[in-house]
Amino acid sequence: MSKRIVVGLDGSPFAESAVKMAIRRAKVYDSTVVGVSIIDRPSIEQIAAGSQPGAFQMSEDTVSSLLNDAKTHAEELIAQFRMTCDLQEVRHEDIIHTGTPYEGLLDEGKTADLIITGLRTFFHYPTKEGPGDTLEHLLKEPVCPIMAVPEDMELPQNVVIAYDGSHGAARALQAYAHITPDIPEIYPVTLLCVASDYDKNKYHLEKATRFLRAHGIEARMMLRTGRPAEAIKQVIHELHPALVILGSPLRRGLTELLFGSTASSIIKDGTIPVFVYH
Repeated sequence: MSKRIVVGLDGSPFAESAVKMAIRRAKVYDSTVVGVSIIDRPSIEQIAAGSQPGAFQMSEDTVSSLLNDAKTHAEELIAQFRMTCDLQEVRHEDIIHTGTPYEGLLDEGKTADLIITGLRTFFHYPTKEGPGDTLEHLLKEPVCPIMAVPEDMELPQNVVIAYDGSHGAARALQAYAHITPDIPEIYPVTLLCVASDYDKNKYHLEKATRFLRAHGIEARMMLRTGRPAEAIKQVIHELHPALVILGSPLRRGLTELLFGSTASSIIKDGTIPVFVYH
C-alpha cells in the first residue's frame, strides 16, 4: 500500500486533480502526502543568458525579480496545499525544490511509494506558460511507480492492466499489486493482452491472474487484436472511467520504450489516468 505519496504542485487543474487523488488514497491507507513545488532556477538562468531560441540577455535585477516571482508562486502553492490537506485531515509534508522540476520529484520519490502528477505539467513558472516535459523525464528514470492523472479526473470504476508477459509489464503488475492503487472489491480488474494468438498468450494471462489472486485481487482475462494503443484505448472507452496500468519492454531503446510507443500514445492522449512502472 502507499504510505508515503509525493504529489507535484504547479497550480494547474492537472495538479489539482493529482492532489485530490493523493488525498483520496491517503484517507484509504492512512498515508502521508508530500507536496513538492518548484523554483525552476535553471530555466530562468538559461533565458537570462540568452541561451534559448528567441531569448535575450537579461540584467541581474531582472533575473532576481524572476526568481523572487518563482519563490512567491512556490510558497503560495505550498500554502494552498497545506490548507487543503488540513481541511481533509490528511497528514502532510512539503518542500520547495530549487532546480530542475523532475529532479526534485525524483529526489522525493526515492523515499516514497508513489509519485502522482498531472498528465500535463506546468512547473516552469515564470519562464514558460505551456506544458513542459517533466513527466517524460520522470518516466525515463523512475525511482518508484508514477500515477499521472488528467485535468478532469473521474474516480476510476475499473482497472485495466495491459499485460503481455514482458519484463516491463511484469514489473508494473507487481507494483500495482504491492501498492494496490484502488480497492479491488469496488474496482474490477481486467488483465488485457493485445495479440493475435490467444492460446499463445493465455499462459501469461493465467499466471498473472494467479499472482493477483494471491494478493487478494480478482481479475478477468481479456484478449484483443489490432494495434496495441488503439486496442487499449478502445477497452478503456468501454470500461470508462478506468485507470490503466502500463509497463514497457526493457529490451527496446529508450525513445521507443515510452515516447513514440504504446504507453506514449496513451499518455499523450491526456484524458486517461495511468499508472506506470518499468
